[in-house]
Amino acid sequence: MNSYLNAFFRSILESLTEFLPVSSTGHLFLFSSFFPFVEGEEFDDLFDIFIQSGAILSVLILYRDKFFLQGRSALSYLRKKEAEKEGFLFLAQVTVGFLPIMVAGFAFRGFLDKIKGREDILAILGWAWLVGGVFILLSEYWFQRNSKEKGENPIRLKDAAIIGIFQCLALIPGISRSGATIVTARFLGKDAKNSAEFSFFVAVPVLFLASTYKLYKHRNVLDGDNLPILILGFVASFLLCFLVIKWFLKYLQAHTFSGFGWYRILLGIAVLSFYKLVMQD
Repeated sequence: MNSYLNAFFRSILESLTEFLPVSSTGHLFLFSSFFPFVEGEEFDDLFDIFIQSGAILSVLILYRDKFFLQGRSALSYLRKKEAEKEGFLFLAQVTVGFLPIMVAGFAFRGFLDKIKGREDILAILGWAWLVGGVFILLSEYWFQRNSKEKGENPIRLKDAAIIGIFQCLALIPGISRSGATIVTARFLGKDAKNSAEFSFFVAVPVLFLASTYKLYKHRNVLDGDNLPILILGFVASFLLCFLVIKWFLKYLQAHTFSGFGWYRILLGIAVLSFYKLVMQD
């Protein structure tokens, strides 16, 4: 496949899966398995950095007012210019939400790289999609049966810490970072909007730091010949993620996350069947 066409399709896939609880890493791995870049495996990883960066920018632009106001409020609170600590608490929630996965990811990076290189990675992805889908359905069932909050139920600092710990499960390929955060938030009784938006917020530092590390790791692949493809991926991912996030929030006004659970289950069954019938033949 032509590299530019490959880049465009990957950007679409990233945009459709990064912030939905379905695992962008898993979907991109499947695509790259059948349609790898002719530039090589290292370029695959480098391209992922650029499309993830486009996804980060879409969140920053969509929520620019919130980030700016909360950041300014936090700074004023720290400088003791105001007593209101809402902005400080917001930054604290995002911090305790992303720190566990960054620490765990760095500590176990060698082990995680080995998992991604295993011959049975398709089976791992299939089971991750399947089990993750079941947990989405269970979290929705639990929320409907046990949640006493009828309106919005914002994320608190303690909730953010718990969500951050369970987000570490997303280090397993196919689990989904957004899926882990959303499922945990739903079990904590959080409404759909706050569950999804907190997942967006913690994605910014997680993806930024992960992308920075990978960019340094693959800096030797970055050159002028590859730059147009990388820029295409960045721009396409930014624009499409912007639209997908807006659609996702509108969708959640009238729906639960259950549809994504069923999608994951069906995809998991399909991938496991393919692995059993084709890969093990």
